[in-house]
Amino acid sequence: MATTDYRALPILQDAIPHTFNSLQKLVMAMAKFQKHRGKKTLFGRDKGREAWENFEIELKKTMTSMFMDGVVSRSAPPDEVRENLVECIEAFSAVFPNWQDAYGFAGEFLVGDKETANDVIKALRG
Repeated sequence: MATTDYRALPILQDAIPHTFNSLQKLVMAMAKFQKHRGKKTLFGRDKGREAWENFEIELKKTMTSMFMDGVVSRSAPPDEVRENLVECIEAFSAVFPNWQDAYGFAGEFLVGDKETANDVIKALRG
C-alpha cells in the first residue's frame, strides 16, 4: 500500500504553496465526482452534476493559484494551462499516492479528453 511521502511534502509546499493548498481540495473534488458520476438520490437528484459543479469551482481556484505561484501565466492558452495542471497533479500524486480514484479521473479527463478539458478551462477563465 502506498503511503504519503513526508520527505517530499515540504519541498512541494515550498515550491507551489497556493497551488498545493488548492490541489488538496481539487483532488477531493475529483474523487467525489468519480464516486458520484451517474448516480442519483432516491428522489432523483443527480449526484454527479453537483459533484461536477464542485469540481469546476475547485478547478478554477486551482488555476488562479497556479497563476499566483507562477506555474503558468494568465495569458497562457488553455492547452498550456492543462499541461501544467497535469504536471502539478502528478507531483501531488507522488506525495499523496492514495487518491487513485481522483488521479484516474484526472488522467481520463485532462489527458484522455484534452479537447473537452481545454474547453472547460477556457470557459472557466472567461
